[in-house]
Amino acid sequence: MEPLTLPTNSPEPKIESVNTLVVRFTVGAIIGLLIAGTYWGTSIYFGYPLSFKIAIIGCLLLSIICGLMILKWGYGILENLLENLR
Repeated sequence: MEPLTLPTNSPEPKIESVNTLVVRFTVGAIIGLLIAGTYWGTSIYFGYPLSFKIAIIGCLLLSIICGLMILKWGYGILENLLENLR
C-alpha cells in the first residue's frame, strides 16, 4: 500500500509568522477602540451617557473582537467595519 501524496499542482499551506499575526491583531484592536470611542462620544452627545466602567469594558471587548476578526478574516473586514461606521 502506497502512502498518500499531495498532487504536484496543489498549493502549499501558508504559515504566517508570529509578527504578522500580532500586527494584524493590533490593527484590529486599534480600529475596535476607534469604533468604541466614537460610540461613547456620540452617546454623550445624544444624551445617553454610559458609565465609565461600562464604557471601558465595552471598549476592551469591542477591540478584542475586532482584533480577532481581522486576525481570522484579514484586512478586508476592516474596510467593511469602517464603511458601516458612517
